[in-house]
Formats: sequence, structure tokens, C-alpha cells
Amino acid sequence: MELLTGPGPGVSTVVIIGNFDGVHLGHQALIHQAKEIGAMHGWPVVALTFDPHPSLVLRPNPPKHYLITPRDLKLHWLDHYGVDFVRVLSFDHNLAMVPPMAFLALEVQQKLQAQAVVVGYNFTFGAGGLGTAETLKQWGAASHVKVRIVEPVNADSVVVSSSAIREHISQRHIDKANELLGHPFSVQSVVYHGEGRGSTIGIPTLNLLPVEQQIMPPFGVYAGYVTIGEANNALLPAVANWGIRPTFGGHKPVLEVHVIDQTLPDLHDNVVRFDFQQALRSEQKFESVDELIRQIHYDVDRARQLL
Repeated sequence: MELLTGPGPGVSTVVIIGNFDGVHLGHQALIHQAKEIGAMHGWPVVALTFDPHPSLVLRPNPPKHYLITPRDLKLHWLDHYGVDFVRVLSFDHNLAMVPPMAFLALEVQQKLQAQAVVVGYNFTFGAGGLGTAETLKQWGAASHVKVRIVEPVNADSVVVSSSAIREHISQRHIDKANELLGHPFSVQSVVYHGEGRGSTIGIPTLNLLPVEQQIMPPFGVYAGYVTIGEANNALLPAVANWGIRPTFGGHKPVLEVHVIDQTLPDLHDNVVRFDFQQALRSEQKFESVDELIRQIHYDVDRARQLL
């Protein structure tokens, strides 16, 4: 996948437009239908998306922890599902004031040479959010651009949406969030130097810091998988503690990830992704380090069995 920072790809394209927060099953339906159209005509698929998320710019009191997939993770999953090009528009109040038809003419038709556009049923765009899927269809008819509107996607009788996924994550329902996502909820970070306490008790950890705007589940212990490096597909079973480490009097939240049954080299400054699979328990303060160590070994055993 190529990130477009200058001119468009220079060929006719199929364009999908959206925030794509989570790149969930609904977004994947857009990609699938765009790829179908592209395959019939030999057109690559371009995802037109925005950063920062419009909600973080337009709301009077923007939520502090909101994003399911910060920029790098969003690009990762768009690539994973087969998008050929991505253009990330810098979203600010100036872009928010562009009229719907002007946005389509400049950003979609002129810059990306769109011959087809695929969006979701609840798509809105342009100044005041006045552009809708119906607006897009009218523009497409006048501009000779194919327009396809994708209907809601349901999973277990629930309409898949970023809002529903955020709710599941906030309630520690990782399995339900992952079902709507179609892939794991993840945190990706450069490994930073911690206090080295894990190694001294025989349970070394990789210390990750989620992007500040990313939504996170409640503090607790989670089973999941680690991927080391952005191009690596190897999944290593792991157990992670997300929290402030109250037994040691910590205050700053950190994701401490222990890779199970592996001896790893020094990975400081390497990019690591942790894929959440299942919640094990809440974070708690122990009366002694020995009691904490016993609990961690129990958590590791549970994670080993689950994964």
C-alpha cells in the first residue's frame, strides 16, 4: 500500500471515503465492494481518510480517549485488507468549511481521478455535514462517476459501528469488540525503557505507551499476542498488564507485556503491537511482591491455556 502525499496515483481509481476508525467489519465491506469494482475495470482502490478524527476537532469538548485505531494502526489494517493507496487529509476547521460539492470535485474527482466512489449508508461530508449519501449519488450521476452505497453490516444481530466497539472496549468486553472489528483490538508502540523490575522477578516485560487519544479498556490483565516490527506477521502468545502498577506505588498508566515461553533480545526502540484477545482480571494491589509473582504466574498459565 502506498501513502499518497503529493499528486494522486495518476490513473483512474475507486475511492472509499471515511474516518475508518477501527477498520471494522463495516469498513471492510466498503473495501470488499470497492475491490470488486476495481477488479472489473483495472482500477486501484484509494482510501480517503482524515487525521485527526473530525470528532476531535469539531466537538466543543472533544473526548480525550476516543480512537480505536490511531493513524499507524488504521494504515496497518487498511493495508491488511487490500487497499492500494491511502490519502490522509489533515482535518481542521478550514477543511470542515468546504462545501460538499467542492470537496467532491477537488479531493475526489480532480486529485484522485475517481471513476467510482464507495461509502457507507450513514456517510456525511462537507460544511456542516450537509453532504449525505444521497448528495453523493446526485453528484455521481451528474459527474459520470459510479456511486455505491453500502448498507449496514450486522454481527450477532448488532449493527457494526465504531461507537458500539468503543462501548465494548470501555466495558472490558474485548471478545465482543473483536467480533465487530473482525480483527483484534490492538496497541502499537515503540518499546521504551522501564524500571527493569520485571526482569528482576523473572518476568521480563515490553513496556508500551498507547497513543494518548486511543481508547483503552479498564485497568487489568489481558491475554493476547505480540507482533514485533511492522512487517512481521509472527504472533507470540503474551499476557499484559494495563494500569499503574499499584503494588509498586505507580501512577502513570503503562502497558507491560510479557511474551510467554520466549527469550527475546533487547527490543528497546523497536515497534511492537499487542493484540488483545481476552480479559483475565482487574488490576489489583498486592500485599507483597511474592504474592504478586504468584498471581502473575497464574495469569501466565491462564493465558497459555487460552491462547
